[in-house]
Amino acid sequence: MATLNFTGRRELDRSQIQLRVRQDGGKVLLDVMSLGLEGLDLPGTAEVTVEAYRQTTKERVHCGTVDFLQPRQDVLLGSFDVADNIQLRVRVVGAEGDSHGKILAVADRLRGATEEDQDSAPLLKLQRIELGNLVWKFEVDNGPILCINKRLTDHDTVVNSSHFKSLVLPEFVRRVAIWVARNIDDSDDPNSTLSHWISYFASIGVDLSALDEFDVDDPSYSDMVETWAAESASTFATLVNSLDTLNTAVPDEEDFNE
Repeated sequence: MATLNFTGRRELDRSQIQLRVRQDGGKVLLDVMSLGLEGLDLPGTAEVTVEAYRQTTKERVHCGTVDFLQPRQDVLLGSFDVADNIQLRVRVVGAEGDSHGKILAVADRLRGATEEDQDSAPLLKLQRIELGNLVWKFEVDNGPILCINKRLTDHDTVVNSSHFKSLVLPEFVRRVAIWVARNIDDSDDPNSTLSHWISYFASIGVDLSALDEFDVDDPSYSDMVETWAAESASTFATLVNSLDTLNTAVPDEEDFNE
């Protein structure tokens, strides 16, 4: 169904735009490869920007004008702590005459990755948010997210520590498994986050056949879902050797008394 556009602004061809958001050395970086403006009838002096945003956090990057584009690489997005779930919009804004300050063309809700990057995107998505005194929290927004307290000191060291991986990740996987079981009927899209998690569980030896027995609309199956999720978490914990890793990382009690 066609939509009416009373603003007169042009929708840019998303397939011609190539942007990438990545994390390198604890910094979130933006790469602008292509903006898809070639051959369009737009004023040469119009300003071109790429805006990165996630919830209420925004950061704008200037990329020159239509006639003198300046695709930029390695642009630091200092407003963001992690690269996950950042969306992008490209705007062309008039700079002269009647079009001054007006949005002439736009492409919004762009994924911050190229096609190749999306295929290899990690399943474990981290996001730093305000959590009061909680260290972490499980949430779902187009897939499971491991939310980390934004006030956590030395975020990278904590998240990559043996203690965090051994104590938090198995519980995170358990909650993901519950989410998978309750949404299994929506896994028709092979490129969806849900399908990717199902594939991951299969790759580590989780018994997926049990999912065929679940009726997510029947409360009597809740215990079965919980049991299956716990077994999935146990399979993951065995794979990453959680207990031995933690025992190795924590000194013996006698070491504290020396």
